[in-house]
Parts: sequence; structure tokens; C-alpha cells
Amino acid sequence: MRNIIIPSCTMLYLCVMPYSATAQDLGWSYTLSGGAEYEPTYVGSDNYVTELSYGAEARYTVSPQLQWVIALGGAGVQYRFDDKSSVAISLEYEPGRDSDEEPILDPFDTIEDTWEIQAMYFREVGLIDVGVGFQQDLLGKGKGLVGFLGAQYDHDVTDRLSFNTSLALSFADSEHMNTEVGITNAVAAASGLDGYKTDGGYKSTTLNVGFDYLMTERATFYSEMSVELYGSKIADSPLVSQLGSDTNTSLEVGIRYDF
Repeated sequence: MRNIIIPSCTMLYLCVMPYSATAQDLGWSYTLSGGAEYEPTYVGSDNYVTELSYGAEARYTVSPQLQWVIALGGAGVQYRFDDKSSVAISLEYEPGRDSDEEPILDPFDTIEDTWEIQAMYFREVGLIDVGVGFQQDLLGKGKGLVGFLGAQYDHDVTDRLSFNTSLALSFADSEHMNTEVGITNAVAAASGLDGYKTDGGYKSTTLNVGFDYLMTERATFYSEMSVELYGSKIADSPLVSQLGSDTNTSLEVGIRYDF
């Protein structure tokens, strides 16, 4: 299985996927990746940018049950209890939002970069993996607490081509919601938007579809498309309802090299 896609967070191939290892897999392994990503400029925006995407990761497999991970932007550990269940805990860097990313954001405060702890539990159920977990802002920069519930299915189409799809639900506290789309009285006066404040609860549903194509023994071409549909607590904010969209789509393509 690959990773259950977690909406609205930094994905680093980091500690978010169940794994299995054999005696031949023990020790160090490495992954480099590079490509391009098409994504909205902020949560709920209908303006998109295309940016370079890249990653680097080192994994140390201690045993078939235990694996440590170091990646650009974080580190973590995975432990497999048995053939069907595992847990992953990681520390991850979460980029913020600059007020100059779009003109409408000028009156808004900058959302500062932060570090988050993430914990996920995975369980194989038939042909799918189900996962439940959370992310917590450790530095108090406004990202709050977000919870996830998801399921993923993988299928090898040929010996070189594989397909994966996942569906995930996210829930967040009021701090996270209002950091993303809240509008204070001061911002309302400066922007002309109505003020907006909400409580915590359901945030969004995200559908992800991806394909991997093994070009050589070590190089893989990957492509992923993600569609996130926001619930009313995000979608009802004037920042989204008047200036953006209640549905965001992101696309990423690139090459991953394992050695």
C-alpha cells in the first residue's frame, strides 16, 4: 500500500504509509523525487499556481516491524504490529501562508510556518487499507488540531503500472478553521468582506487518484490528482464563497528514484 492522502497538509512520503519488509530490505534505503505541482494559492482559492515539487528521504529499516524515516521537512517512525496493522508517528514542517500570495490576502495576517506532530493508525481490511489519525500544531501558530479518517486501494495493472485511489475525511478545531478562512472585524473593514468566525467540526472530503509507472528498476514516473470538497464551515466563509470555490483540485507529476 502507498499513502492515504491527508488533505491540506504537507506530504513528504513521510511516515504516512504502512509498510512491510523482508530480511533483504533491512538497513538504509533512499528516495529522491522531483516534479511539478499545480495547486490553489490558499484553502478555498480559485486561483492556481504551478510550482516545482521535490523531496528527499532516507529510511532505516531495523526489522520487519520497525522503520525510521528522515525526510526534507521532518522525521518519524513506523511500527508494524502484525500483518494487518501498523502505526506511524512523525514530526513535520508545515509551511504557512504569506499575505502577498494574492491581492485579497493583503489585509489578512500572515500564517506563520510551524511544526506539527502527526500520528496515524492503519489497518488492512480485505483489499483496502483504512487509517485514522491527527495532526497537532506544536508551536501555537494557529494551525490547531486536525483529525483524519481514510481508506485506500492499490492495484497493479501490469508489472510496471500501478494504480491507487483513496478517500479521506478531515475534521478540525475552531482555531484551525478560523486561521484558514476566518475574517476578523479589522480584516473585514480593510477588505470589504463580511466578518466570519466558525467553530470546529467537519472540514472536507478528499478524493485522490494516482498512477505509478516503473521506467527502470529504480526510476518511477508518478502522477496524482486530488479533489478536496469543503464542508460548510470552510465553504461559507466569504473568502471562499465570494472569492474562491468550495472545491479545490491539485495535480502533481514527477519522477521518483529509489536506491
